[in-house]
Amino acid sequence: MQKIGRASAQVAGRFLFLGVSVQILLGICWGVRSFGIFPEFGDSYTWLKASETLVCDDYMGIGYPLFLMLVKGIESISSIPYTFFVYTVQILIAFYAGVVFLRACGVTGKKIFLCWGSLALLTFPCAMQSHLAVLPNSPGYSLLLLELSAVIRTLRQDAVAEDGETTAPARPLHGLFEAGIWWALSTLCVVENLYLGLVPLIVLWLIHLWQLRSRKTEKKRVGRELLLLLAMAGILFTLVPMWQTPGSYGKAENTVSAAMMRRFSWTHMREEEEYDEWPEQLRTWMTWKEMRNAGYYAGTMESGIQKTLEDRFGKAEAQKIFREYAEYHLKTYTSDNIHQIAWDCLGYAMPTVLLQLLLDGRGYDSFSGRNVDIMMTGDPRLTELLLKYSSWWFLSGIAVVVVSCMICGIIAMRRQKKEKTVPDRSLFWKISGVCVITAAGMILWYTMRDAGCLDYKNGLLPGSLWLVGMILWTDRTISAGDTEDNPEK
Repeated sequence: MQKIGRASAQVAGRFLFLGVSVQILLGICWGVRSFGIFPEFGDSYTWLKASETLVCDDYMGIGYPLFLMLVKGIESISSIPYTFFVYTVQILIAFYAGVVFLRACGVTGKKIFLCWGSLALLTFPCAMQSHLAVLPNSPGYSLLLLELSAVIRTLRQDAVAEDGETTAPARPLHGLFEAGIWWALSTLCVVENLYLGLVPLIVLWLIHLWQLRSRKTEKKRVGRELLLLLAMAGILFTLVPMWQTPGSYGKAENTVSAAMMRRFSWTHMREEEEYDEWPEQLRTWMTWKEMRNAGYYAGTMESGIQKTLEDRFGKAEAQKIFREYAEYHLKTYTSDNIHQIAWDCLGYAMPTVLLQLLLDGRGYDSFSGRNVDIMMTGDPRLTELLLKYSSWWFLSGIAVVVVSCMICGIIAMRRQKKEKTVPDRSLFWKISGVCVITAAGMILWYTMRDAGCLDYKNGLLPGSLWLVGMILWTDRTISAGDTEDNPEK
């Protein structure tokens, strides 16, 4: 049985290696073809404008405008297009972050294998498009990977300390502080990371708090970590509003009430028959014509209807109106909202599956559909081949890993039952928990922020974690095969 398990794992590993390698080659070809193209994302022009004035609203971080200001300054003295510097820096940071993250996750292969795995994360189609665009999604994602890497290394150091019968590593606060630095830098690029980047840090601290029950963590360390976490959070939450000027780009204030109205109301604003059934109070605030115009295009409510309500009634009263709209539409169209939220969650969790649906004409109009249209501007045939292959490969790779894991797991359980041993899997579950909870937080955040705005550029971390699993399984199977072929290793 053990030979069967090893053989199936070896076959799966080699299949995964070949499949990922093809994606890398296609991704590199697409990247070379698209390197000199400026993708016409509407937000890119907003970021370029912000780089000229350094004025940011409450939807923006200050770091990316500063970066664009720097590279445009270099362009003025070198005559090299600023996009060359933007794309190069974003690709290098993404490659470095991939190597660091895979090493933290436990890739044990040679350096060339680490580079191969990082290239796989780099050429993931959704990520590749972000790396070759004037948008903060790429550095925000890369810096978040570096933060997760620091958290995972801390968990590994804890495990080593436990094996050595000590309760803490030599520098217990170093890992948390390093993760906090990456958190701050990612927030400078993508302001939502102020909240999303806090998630893995809280999870790490809660793990240490839980370990107090079994005395695997010192009480002093948990207390000091809490103080450090509160200090870092206090500094960031104080600094972020200092660079923000709400409304500077014609958008309503970025609040929970405004997000809930966009999430629950947008898809039900285009039918006059439905508008006639609305409560009279809601209809007095907004005419049918204004409501219809707000429902034409996704992603325009904050600069359209919500900004109009703010200007008409003031910010405080507008927040109440947003909540009433959201509450009415949630209660009236509960099933529709649940269906759309579930669809968006799936799209952020498995973006390559969404891409295939869009290519087949089965997905609804969203930002992701527009992303695909922009992606096609360079080489439509190559882009379609890359997207179709990645979608097919994504599902095939997951299926191979699941089947192989099941076979190996059943064999391992039988051996453990025979030998009466129970392996310690606590580190695996801790690392998996940190990554999954962080990804789930991102999925929920971007899903609930708006309706009709499913944008796979915001789901880079959840989408790439599936690929990380394939890379880790390939590393395990190939490394095990090399050791078996060469026992001296």
